[in-house]
Amino acid sequence: MTPREAVRRICFGGGVGAVAVAALGVLVHYIGPESNTLIIASSFVPVLLAVGVAGVVALAAVRARRTLLAGLLVLLAGIVTQAPLFVRNAPAPAAADGQIRVLQANIRLGEADPDALVDLVRSRRADLLTVEELTDAAVTRLRAAGLEDLLPVTFLKPKESGGGGTGIYSRFPMHDPRMLGRFSMANLVAGIDVGDGRRVTVVAVHPMPPYPSPSWMWAAEMSKLTGLLHRIGGEGDPVIVSGDFNSTYSHSRYRSILTGGFVDAGEQAGAGLVPTYPADRWYPAMLAIDRIVLKDAVVGEYERVDLPGSDHHGIFASVTPEFDGTGFDGTGFDGTGAKR
Repeated sequence: MTPREAVRRICFGGGVGAVAVAALGVLVHYIGPESNTLIIASSFVPVLLAVGVAGVVALAAVRARRTLLAGLLVLLAGIVTQAPLFVRNAPAPAAADGQIRVLQANIRLGEADPDALVDLVRSRRADLLTVEELTDAAVTRLRAAGLEDLLPVTFLKPKESGGGGTGIYSRFPMHDPRMLGRFSMANLVAGIDVGDGRRVTVVAVHPMPPYPSPSWMWAAEMSKLTGLLHRIGGEGDPVIVSGDFNSTYSHSRYRSILTGGFVDAGEQAGAGLVPTYPADRWYPAMLAIDRIVLKDAVVGEYERVDLPGSDHHGIFASVTPEFDGTGFDGTGFDGTGAKR
């Protein structure tokens, strides 16, 4: 075998392997696996597809036409899975009137810089803040930093230690705050009064991660969360769900939430992947697990923000609730053709 033939075989073999990796990404996007390994693979579908791009380039270099065609079809299927995140599918709000400015922050076991978070709330003029991994000590530090001067209405369920605490900070009056079902970590729901007798339901969520816990536990919590959110959505008020979902758009159990009129705010905005975790490594964040989900509301701004001291980036969104029951496109449909 000549050196040229050896290189060709290596490129062909590597290309086929890379395309197979991308095909795995397409598969796990749809099948909703309960294996920890495959759930983790679902988290990295965009990365797996990027590997497939490299494979197609290698196959093109060695002119393996039939295999190249198969690779291009795999990539096309992969693009279809991610394309909705990059195309805005709702008109932007015409004005800022009635807008609710929402911040989502996982503060890593209460260790994020409280002054930086309060500065973020102030600079973004946030009306609502949802916080995960809220500890007793973090509540004290955030209060000392002035958070409750900016967002004085609170519903907090901190933990002494660990990542199970959650909180809602609001500029608006709050009513009927309560725990959202029984989960491993605190999930909260409350109504806020936004004026003129109008109410919006706010939900702060933090289901358990799929790893290192057994995968069936994560799957059960995601299914429970979907059922509870859909029940809340049937109560008639616009809904803002904000939190660390411990799942990405490529997890079918996350996408099961996005039915019955619920929409992913990042998808609605066409914001792209917006990865938020991990934020404390030498390499960029890769997983978009901090998310905002809406019902009967439309998003304007949607972007990632820094949370110094945390292993997560935060999410900021400006949200305009719609109280006429027509949904974000004004037709009575939820954007998928399904009647509300």
